[in-house]
Amino acid sequence: MASQSSVFGSSVVPFRLVFLMWVSFYLEFIAGMPLSLFGIVPRTFQGLIGILTAPLIHGDILHLISNSIPLLFLGAVLFFFYSQIGGLVFFRAYFWTNILVWLFARPANHIGASGVVYALAFFLIFFGLFRRDFLSIFISIVIILLYGGVFYGVLPTDPRVSWESHFAGALVGISSAITFSKRKQVN
Repeated sequence: MASQSSVFGSSVVPFRLVFLMWVSFYLEFIAGMPLSLFGIVPRTFQGLIGILTAPLIHGDILHLISNSIPLLFLGAVLFFFYSQIGGLVFFRAYFWTNILVWLFARPANHIGASGVVYALAFFLIFFGLFRRDFLSIFISIVIILLYGGVFYGVLPTDPRVSWESHFAGALVGISSAITFSKRKQVN
């Protein structure tokens, strides 16, 4: 794997995920494969697969773009500045968020990577508050300035939007920030 000490190396994991998201979009909308069947359907056996696949599936091109750009940026920031913990935080953001959606969300088909995006954003925001070093606080401020709207996104505003994914991502991001802020080496 590429070194995490460069911007390029820091972007490898998020870039791979975004690449898979675009491949999935191509398969569904260009090749006609019905991938939305692989979303998270809470508390159902068939919906379990969505824990793995839901972040790869998007409803339309705007949905895909609105998750791709922040995922690349937030993921690169995570792996560049917090290389020692980046993989664990990303793993939690992906899997724990989707597990919470499967356990607690309303009965609907939940798709998209916004839960992962919210987990990364909330981690980067709250890590600085809990860690209290200059760099982490600076990163928190930058993320708040760029993505401050995430606080509003955890509220149920549109029945077509999985606010539960946003809320689960926020919880995972905050809990990860608490957990990892106690580590001595993070970068």
